[in-house]
Amino acid sequence: MSSVLENQEFLKRIKLLEERIGYTFNDKMLALSAITHKSFVSEYGERLEDYEVLEFLGDAVLSLIVSEILIKKFPNAKEGELSQLRSAIISESYLAKLARKINLQELILLSRGEIAQKGMERESLLCDVFEAVFGAIYTDCGYYIEPPRQVFNKLFKNYLMKSIEENALPRDYKSLLQILTQRKFGTVPKYRFISATGPEHEKVFEMECIVDKDIKTRGKGRSKKEAEAQAAKEAYRILSEED
Repeated sequence: MSSVLENQEFLKRIKLLEERIGYTFNDKMLALSAITHKSFVSEYGERLEDYEVLEFLGDAVLSLIVSEILIKKFPNAKEGELSQLRSAIISESYLAKLARKINLQELILLSRGEIAQKGMERESLLCDVFEAVFGAIYTDCGYYIEPPRQVFNKLFKNYLMKSIEENALPRDYKSLLQILTQRKFGTVPKYRFISATGPEHEKVFEMECIVDKDIKTRGKGRSKKEAEAQAAKEAYRILSEED
């Protein structure tokens, strides 16, 4: 791995990442992995780690950080209200927006095919890398929440508060649908994978949302999350019209 960190292009991107988030990595390979897409790993000659495991961890880290912010800001809010807010904040579209605020799309290592398809502009990919960066910070500091919390609060907390005040958060139809189905049927929606079509760098996923035996909707998107959200939106529309 030492030869990997002799690559000047990699070092440049790591340094830019550190400058933009205000955090210096002890383990530079974690920083590199956080911005490395699996398509680039396939093309690159030497062994590299992509961001997928860090993304998984970062998703939980961001969920905790955002939960803390919301509980402190709205101490009298109900659990359902807080859950709906949090889901909207950690949605693909909103986290992708936060990623663009620090121009994270400029730092991602992608294959030539992904670059040609403008993969760095996809919300799902930007969201994944944003989560991976916070997973990398959390891992780098010995699984201690304070450093990633400080980075998030310094860079994004004020913007997040403004988004809430101006009602500018994306609508989280999965959460809205769950609240509605619990009230109407006493159950929660189920989601089922239907298909994934297209080349690896341009897959389109189709998911089905099942509310009860009479309401089944489908949605498509560049990720399973996006497809689920589209299916949930349609199911929510149907149930809202019935109400």
